[in-house]
Amino acid sequence: MIGAKERGKSVGGRGRGTMATPPETRGETMKIRNGLRRMGNLVGRRGEEGAALLEFAITLPMLMMVLTGTASFSLALYFLQQIGNATSSAALTVAGAAGVGLNNSNDPCAWAVSSVTAALPNLTPSKLTYTLTVTDSSGTAHTYGPTKGSSFSCTAGYALEAPNEPVVLTVSYAYSWLPVLNFSPSSSLTSTEAAVAE
Repeated sequence: MIGAKERGKSVGGRGRGTMATPPETRGETMKIRNGLRRMGNLVGRRGEEGAALLEFAITLPMLMMVLTGTASFSLALYFLQQIGNATSSAALTVAGAAGVGLNNSNDPCAWAVSSVTAALPNLTPSKLTYTLTVTDSSGTAHTYGPTKGSSFSCTAGYALEAPNEPVVLTVSYAYSWLPVLNFSPSSSLTSTEAAVAE
């Protein structure tokens, strides 16, 4: 027989509803809860360790991709800055050499190559590509290149250089990004600088 106190009890014992729980159902519920609690105690700790290991195994490749990508991108920006500085210096040197006869080889392209490679000793010279545009006194632009490596030469360009006319040098570097998951893309880091011949 159900006691007076148990008549008004709701399922869960919170007193919100009006339905009473029969004693046999409550006993079975308690047995199931206790059984689940025991199973949780046996499996729970091992399951948590396994879950942590699984999470680590899943996140480690993603973390390595982010770290490798960040390092590769930072290195690319550093190289691009160095190439820009070397290109600017070489364009000024080539433009300045025209008027005062500093270019002993009478080859502005070779002068640009030697200036850039001297400023970039850590880069592979065979991965550098050069393009030089010299504007003559009539305003006609003469483009030499693109030529890869240190064989860039344009002796005819020396005679075409004219005062107050631009000399435009473009230097590209074939940059290989750090490999991520057996995927190693490459791209070109390019800098273009102009200087006015004196």
